[in-house]
Amino acid sequence: MQTLVVEDEVRLAQHISRALIEAGHEPTMVHDGETALGEAEAKHYDLIVLDVMLPGMDGFEVLRRLRGAKMDTRVLILTARGEVSDRVTGLGLGADDDLEKPYATQDLVARVSALRRRFPEKAPIKLKVGDLVLNLADRELYRGPRRIELSARELTLLRVLMREPGRIFSRTELCERVWEREHDYGVKLVEAFISRLRKKIDSPPLIHTVRYLGYTIREPE
Repeated sequence: MQTLVVEDEVRLAQHISRALIEAGHEPTMVHDGETALGEAEAKHYDLIVLDVMLPGMDGFEVLRRLRGAKMDTRVLILTARGEVSDRVTGLGLGADDDLEKPYATQDLVARVSALRRRFPEKAPIKLKVGDLVLNLADRELYRGPRRIELSARELTLLRVLMREPGRIFSRTELCERVWEREHDYGVKLVEAFISRLRKKIDSPPLIHTVRYLGYTIREPE
């Protein structure tokens, strides 16, 4: 499930994201309200984990604008301890659930999973770019009739690219999506994995380098 984590405390956002990855979700992190709103408007997310206390535009205003734009993305708001008024306000603005700080990470993941069950994903079973087909159910990849073996990291990287063919992903974004900054990974690691993917699947080329910007996957011309 594509999940947007909106939390201004960077380490906490990273901790949440790692827990969500382990539970099978695909998180993206942002750290302020304006960036969160722009990200949510630019791309469809299945769920947003939204902290109320954000610099600049707070979580309530983000939620108000999302619902005002008729966006039905599921939203789990994170409220301050004992602030009943925040819970009432958030739910009144259209939040689907709320969680009070401080919370156990397992509780947050359980809430996210519960929202997933209440509103099942309409995600495709297969991703396809040209004759490259990734079956998400059994994690099998084919280029035409040829079956291709990928490592878990290679598969995750390819899945991110194939979910949005034609979109240009920066090296930094791919690093955040695939490795979640668990260690001090640099862009060289992303380049190495892109090179490995190309050797396995790119004939004719599907993965393209966009100079100064990053990488994209698209059908061969």
